Amino acid sequence: MTTLASKVKAFIELTKPRQAALLLLTMYGAYVASGAPLDPIMLLKLTVLGFTAVGGVTALNMYFDHDIDSMMRRTSKRPLPSGRISFGEALLGVTLMLIIAVTVASTINEYVLFTVLAGLYFNIIGYTELTKRFTALNIVVGSIAGSMPALGGWAAGAGAITLPGVLLALVVYAWQPLHVWFLAYFLEEDYRRANVPMASLNYDVRVFSALTIVHLAVMALAVWMFAFTTSKGYMAALLSTVFISLASVRVAYFVRSPSRAEALRIFKFATPTLAIVFVLVPLEVLASELLVLSW
Repeated sequence: MTTLASKVKAFIELTKPRQAALLLLTMYGAYVASGAPLDPIMLLKLTVLGFTAVGGVTALNMYFDHDIDSMMRRTSKRPLPSGRISFGEALLGVTLMLIIAVTVASTINEYVLFTVLAGLYFNIIGYTELTKRFTALNIVVGSIAGSMPALGGWAAGAGAITLPGVLLALVVYAWQPLHVWFLAYFLEEDYRRANVPMASLNYDVRVFSALTIVHLAVMALAVWMFAFTTSKGYMAALLSTVFISLASVRVAYFVRSPSRAEALRIFKFATPTLAIVFVLVPLEVLASELLVLSW
């Protein structure tokens, strides 16, 4: 029994629960932002879908990247490199999770199913197999996968993939360099040992920092476009602009005085910069609906 419990614990670790929780926040936030009613059955489906799709794809990514993980100090104790779970056990768990994800997505609509399949394709094929080990701009492709939960949440609520949903997905897409590149800079020794290229390691500090700020500008533009096209989310746009501006200032400071410590601070600041959008936008939508009902 202890062995089974340890295997289950190891497999859950493969799904990266903290990363999954952040992506589930974007999915829930987009769903509520669509104006859909808070249907308990739909919320349950999204919870199961989010855990199995995001967690399953992440675990499959770690299955293919076990050799890289074994070379990096930060990841060498993960379940597969450490032998706490076998490759067969991991693959069985991944297969079951993805079958559940596809099945649940199919019961919602074809657009949600599309986002699940697109996330799987861009993460495993586009990112892990075709770009991660070969180009410093690998997350340009990988970030597409990270934006799919938000698009799926919107599609579940709206019943279609429409411009506002694409804009919310673009917010997540444009945010990811801030998160990934500065973590890679902080963990430079690990990434070089594993021979994984990253813009923050392979390009001059001014170049990758400028690329990050361009992405942050796109993120801000996407938030404001969402507000203009839906007439909702203006407070989120204002506050997220403050966070994005602060992040940009931090990046500009980093250019003048690059250090691992500052890179870590920027990485830690990235999560609230994204979360503020997917917390405030749905709250504003709910507040506006309550106001209408009160009249």
